[in-house]
Amino acid sequence: MLRGLTKQTIFRFTLLACMLGMTLVAYAGNNVSVTLTGVGGAEYGYGSNYADGEYVLPYYVSINNGTPIAVICDDFNHSVSLNENWTATIHTFSDLTGTRFGTADSTQYHEAVWLASQVTSGSSLSTIAAIQFAIWSLFSSGVPQVSGESSWLAQATTASTHNYYGLDFSHWEILTPLSPSSPQEFFFYVPSIPEPSAWLDLFVGLVAFAGIWTMKRRQIASARI
Repeated sequence: MLRGLTKQTIFRFTLLACMLGMTLVAYAGNNVSVTLTGVGGAEYGYGSNYADGEYVLPYYVSINNGTPIAVICDDFNHSVSLNENWTATIHTFSDLTGTRFGTADSTQYHEAVWLASQVTSGSSLSTIAAIQFAIWSLFSSGVPQVSGESSWLAQATTASTHNYYGLDFSHWEILTPLSPSSPQEFFFYVPSIPEPSAWLDLFVGLVAFAGIWTMKRRQIASARI
């Protein structure tokens, strides 16, 4: 019973580690299935000219039917509907080739990420809307001007001259639709992914833990005899 339980415990820990590893692996460079599952930003209306309003960040998408993640839209001139599904490619900031706006807009992509990084859980709707519209205006002309938008654009320009204050762009990826006429482009934050050596260390640690746990149980069992 004890041996069976020990093996089962090791198997479960190992399986959990492998599942976590697969979950954290980025899809960069691959075609993926994307579904818009929701919008977390409140609808921001602008009177009769924009009676229906515009949804602002964050949006939520599911990639390959996975758990929905928060994403930011950088594309004002296309549209997307709730529960709409499309195929996209994920790009990293190390190579912007193939993104909707391309390598010529490298500065704009970096400024967009910096702007998005300025949103916090305490940001007001007006601040979120100003940042969202500033991001849109980086890539598209004719984007409506909202209060605070120009100020954020100026701050993004300043950030670019200061190397974005050390912002790590390796944690950000871009979700680009395959078809130019298909839904909007989004970008999103990717948590740190442990190196393969880290997973090996975790596995070894779990095995060692299981061995110590087994020895302790045997000692306890012997003491009771």
